[in-house]
Amino acid sequence: MKCSEPSSPGPRKSRPRKPRKEKNPAPACLASRVLYAEVPRNRIALYRFLLEGYDNLAIMSVVDRYRAVIKLRFTPGAEWTLREVLEGQGAKIIEPPGCSEG
Repeated sequence: MKCSEPSSPGPRKSRPRKPRKEKNPAPACLASRVLYAEVPRNRIALYRFLLEGYDNLAIMSVVDRYRAVIKLRFTPGAEWTLREVLEGQGAKIIEPPGCSEG
């Protein structure tokens, strides 16, 4: 065969595809938990920054901007770390009305 001649591939045999493994399988527990905290009003942005800095430890949203109450959604495995961060920064963890443990 010369370089100028086009090569013709022979008939291609198709074979069944192997099933792909998922690169990022879903975690076993899909339920998230919620925690409310009252923080100093002038530090709301700092809390968002800290949560992002801890590799998105929780998703934060402001519930009451006048009382500076924030709502945090997190995975069950991150609760201990989240509570440590909040208490270390002076946040007051509050329980929503109607929720009681035990």
